This record gives sequence, C-alpha cells and structure tokens, in this order.
Amino acid sequence: MKTLITFYKWTLLAGYSSALVGFLLLTTTGETFAQQQNPVQGETLFVGYCSRCHGIGGTGGEGPSLQGRQFVRATEESDLARLVLTGISGTAMSRTWVTREEASQIASYVWSLARVENQPALGDVSSGREIFNGIGGCINCHIVSGRGVGIGPDLSNVGVRRGLPFLRESVLAPGTSISKGSRGSHSSFLAVRVEMNDGRKMRGMRINEDAFILNLRDTEGSYYMLQKEEMRSMTREFGESIMPEYGSTLSNKQITDLVAYMASLR
Repeated sequence: MKTLITFYKWTLLAGYSSALVGFLLLTTTGETFAQQQNPVQGETLFVGYCSRCHGIGGTGGEGPSLQGRQFVRATEESDLARLVLTGISGTAMSRTWVTREEASQIASYVWSLARVENQPALGDVSSGREIFNGIGGCINCHIVSGRGVGIGPDLSNVGVRRGLPFLRESVLAPGTSISKGSRGSHSSFLAVRVEMNDGRKMRGMRINEDAFILNLRDTEGSYYMLQKEEMRSMTREFGESIMPEYGSTLSNKQITDLVAYMASLR
C-alpha cells in the first residue's frame, strides 16, 4: 500500500511539473516578441527587408501603405511579428528570413507607423471616377464592385492592397509592375502575341494554356481557343502589359485624379 501511495504522489508531482513547464514555455513564447521592442533598429531592418514592397516609411508601393491603418490580421505587435516570420498565405507577402528578435523589432516599427497620419491622395476622386469610366476606358478591362470587364485584375479594393506610388506607376508604365518571370504573381495576366499559320495575328491576355491549346482574350473582350499546332509563332511577353501607358494620353491632373479614385476603392 505504501508503495502504491508513493507512486500516486510521484505521478501527481510529475503532472504539476509538466503543467508548470508548459505554462512557463507559453509565457516565455508570448513575452519573447514583446521584450524585443526597438522601433529604431526595426526601421533599419524594415528598409532592408520590407521597403521594396511597402515603401520607405511604409508609405506604400507594390504593397499597401502601413501608415495610419488598422491591421486586419494583427491586434498587437506580437501578431505582426509572427506575420513577418510566416508571411500571409494566398498573398504576395512571403515569410521574411529574420530571427525572432529581428521580427519583433520590425513589428515594433510597423506598429509605430499605425499612429502616423496616412498620406492622403491628392486629386479629385469624382473626376477620377469619370475618367476611369469614361475617357480612360479602365472599366473596359477592370471590374469595380461587380461592374466592368475582367480582362485585368479586379480593382474593387485596390486602395487597400496598393500604395499611391504603385498606383501612379501602374497608370504611367503598367509593364514595370508585372513580373518578368513565368512564376511571378502576375503570370495569370500574361500578355501573349500569336501569329497563326493562316497569317492572322493577335495579342491578348492568356486565360488558360496547356500543351495543345491557348485560350486568349483580347482587349475587345473577345475569347479565342487557339490550337498550338496551327500557330506559326507564339511569344509570351513577360514583363509587358496590354494596358496602355496613359502618360501620353492623359494630362498630369487627370492622372492624379485617376490615382485618387483608385486609392479610394476600399
């Protein structure tokens, strides 16, 4: 009986010890991020790892502006640090190869940007909407809130996803924002130029492609299912866009208004 009681005592003690260790590990893990707050060092790391997409000072670029915003996926700094380490699935944000301490420092800096007043878009939003739907012809290739044609990306919430510098560049020189590699994030909007054996030439957006067939949609919205065996040549135009460059067709004010409208789409 004494042996049995001793066994139960040791079992109970082991259970308490395991629970205590688990609690300490959990607490330590949660505090690891919080103890590394250093926004000054975080800014240096941000410039090196994050500014390419989010801009110097978090003003935005290919990625969204981080200034003066609420973070949907993060309610505290430790959440941001984890996102830095893991990335966000289904988006262009991949994991950042930094230490936990560095991730915390980046998160501390980004969190400080939430208190910075976001740079407002200059320009007339109403005028930009008219340009988008009118002389700009943007609605003929893009969808906004269910209206338009889906040749290019859906722009319904582009103001959340993209910063002002990127939006302006996409209007002036759209090809610069498209990956030059076949595995880039814009490969689903790849421009393709085709010449058929019968002499027909066409250029449009690749909708689908396999070893035998190319599905193409041109700028007029027409679909083509083309047999590759009937092609004389096919050129995949990585780094190119079928979207026109508006610098030569719109005034600077019109471009500013158009960018202001796109920035308002949230």
